[in-house]
Amino acid sequence: MRQRKSYPKSFKTQVVQECKQPGVSVAAIAMRHGINANVVRRWLPLYRDQEAATLPAFIPVNVGADAELT
Repeated sequence: MRQRKSYPKSFKTQVVQECKQPGVSVAAIAMRHGINANVVRRWLPLYRDQEAATLPAFIPVNVGADAELT
């Protein structure tokens, strides 16, 4: 019986980042790296959730004194 191949977290993160680029397909990225597209699709929600947790919840905004309220 074959063992399941494991990939380093840095590799998974890199592949997920490539998949987020506009106009690319998950299948093409997976083929480029020699892995099955279904494996990459399993990584997408895991690493997207981690990325969202590291983003700031609020973005500071400077409002000028002459700003008009509506």
